Amino acid sequence: MVSRDVAGVDASVACAETRVWLVRLDRTGAEIAPMRATLSEDEAERAARFYFDRDRNHFIVARATLRKLIAERAGCEAGEVRFEYNQWGKPALAAGFARGDIRFNLSHSGGFAIYAITCGRDVGVDIETIRADIASERVAENFFSPVEVSALRALPVAEQPEGFFNCWTRKEAYVKARGEGLSIELASFDVSLRPGEPAAIVRAADREKWSIASFRPEPERVAAVVIESGGDGIPAPCWLA
Repeated sequence: MVSRDVAGVDASVACAETRVWLVRLDRTGAEIAPMRATLSEDEAERAARFYFDRDRNHFIVARATLRKLIAERAGCEAGEVRFEYNQWGKPALAAGFARGDIRFNLSHSGGFAIYAITCGRDVGVDIETIRADIASERVAENFFSPVEVSALRALPVAEQPEGFFNCWTRKEAYVKARGEGLSIELASFDVSLRPGEPAAIVRAADREKWSIASFRPEPERVAAVVIESGGDGIPAPCWLA
């Protein structure tokens, strides 16, 4: 790889429309090896700390794919992408990396990842595998708002797992878009959760600032994207090979 200073990259391509991708993280060793080579030293160290090979490989594929997607927008090599993190751990491109205001977010769960990349607008994503055992426990009562708990428990039992993860992913995506981590209490705002209803931020002091969309990439998975309103809308995700 030819090393070069990418701080002056003309990222006009980066300011194109918002894009959302879905990726399967299970890859062969032959596919993972070149991906690992694009990681930074700290990412490689994080990967090495995973106890299980599957978790380590999923992390490598998820981070390498993020680098590839950003590099395509910024006009550089994947290994040249530089990140920084705010006090709550939300990743962003390092200051001065590119002229365009590229913003992004990612989430991965159960061998799948979702990415959103845009320009000049904060964004958050979440993807989860629907699990009936989690939905039937007291997780909702401990973290959701009273309005959301009432709406969830009013659903037929068979619909509660989907309702729970609709709520969870939408709340996580909103919190990640704001970039303030656990300083935002999940019970301090309401989102829609009923299966079949449009995704919505129902109650939040800044709810007019955000747009939200929810997706079912597979029958057992649900995902959500929250982005600052304005400009283009939220597109349906594309599968990335």
